Amino acid sequence: MNAPPTPARIRQTLASRPGDARTMYAWAGARIADRPSEALAWSRRAVMAEPLAVPPRTRTAQALLRLGRCHEGARASRRGLLIDPSDWSSWINLGVFQKRFGQTGNALLSCARASMTGAPDRTATMNAAVLRLRAGEFETGWRMYRARHQSLGADPAAVWPELPEWDGRSVPRRLRVLTEQGIGDTIMFLTLLHELQARVGAITLLVNARLERTLRRSFPGVDVVAPDEGGRLPPLPEADAWICIGDLPAALGLFTGGSIVPRPYLKPDPARTRRLRESLKRRHPGKRLIGITWTSRAEDGWRRTVAPALWLPIADIADIALVSLQYGATPGDLAAFGERVDADHGVEPLHDLDGLAALVAAMDAIVSPTNNTVHFAGALGVPSHVMLQVDPDWRWGEDGVASRWYDTVRLYRQSRDGDWRPLIEEVAHHLTQAGSGIR
Repeated sequence: MNAPPTPARIRQTLASRPGDARTMYAWAGARIADRPSEALAWSRRAVMAEPLAVPPRTRTAQALLRLGRCHEGARASRRGLLIDPSDWSSWINLGVFQKRFGQTGNALLSCARASMTGAPDRTATMNAAVLRLRAGEFETGWRMYRARHQSLGADPAAVWPELPEWDGRSVPRRLRVLTEQGIGDTIMFLTLLHELQARVGAITLLVNARLERTLRRSFPGVDVVAPDEGGRLPPLPEADAWICIGDLPAALGLFTGGSIVPRPYLKPDPARTRRLRESLKRRHPGKRLIGITWTSRAEDGWRRTVAPALWLPIADIADIALVSLQYGATPGDLAAFGERVDADHGVEPLHDLDGLAALVAAMDAIVSPTNNTVHFAGALGVPSHVMLQVDPDWRWGEDGVASRWYDTVRLYRQSRDGDWRPLIEEVAHHLTQAGSGIR
């Protein structure tokens, strides 16, 4: 298989063939992540060069999505479908915009049409899965959620081909649980491990090495195993079956009418938590410690970024001290917060997740847009105020203030894309009430 052309090669071709629509389309794709406005300009030039070609219109829609100009993006997708109704990528894009608008039924229809016109399951079925899960259609959603394995580019059955996948019905003497997803997903799905422990004889839990220390402490009765620096696993105890952690909800029947409830479980280092809290309380006597993060390192982190200037209503509450829990905090962000945020605690969450667990546990409450820190807080049982962008991830549902996964989390939902100010003010109101003894 030929490797895709590098940005340098595309630019070189563009210089020699400045009017070539395919090259302009490719260059737009190379710029879309970091410079979506530039990508939009180049994709529109490609449309002008080949008005009846669908790919440039698809790229236009993607650039508009990245810029948050969703109504324009939906129109671009529909124009592409007028030219070629069998273009599955245009159906996928249209479904993404419909999801953003809260049009779940229309988005599901677009996913179905994408499947009918040749979209791979990893795209169409996975998009439909998250729509159904967010809408509370769990029985169907969990089944479709398996499409993520294709999206991740690996077949988990190939890891241990000699073992069957566990479907929740048998009672294996030992079960291998593979945490195949990211840090936040792993923390969230492990809220179900107590239920698994009640159903199987023993568990071997394979985890990211960054989580090993924390999870060994949190699950003393589980064999927690992580790869070494070379990616090699130690010899594993014999097992009867395996399961990926993201398939536990389907195997256990989560949220489908049974009694299974996610449960907080993380156990931080108690001595480290105590030292952190005592140090912070000495610097902020008589004040509540409110841990905050203001962005995410995820691909869509730009949609989950609350600018430092917006935090003033919370920072100005007299009996509150803000503590940075932000991983990879930039000097510019810290300078923008100034003395309003204490970041001098010695924990860099980007490299020290066990330190993050201890730091979160030292807080009186957390305020944050959705990111890994929110999952740590929920799994620790720390009271948390979580601010959601328009069209949040499936795990937060479509409405309501309660989280299905964490009973100490309160949700605040944007009514207008990118407008965090009302949410900050609402959180500030609740923090003020809590400080005055009002619940």
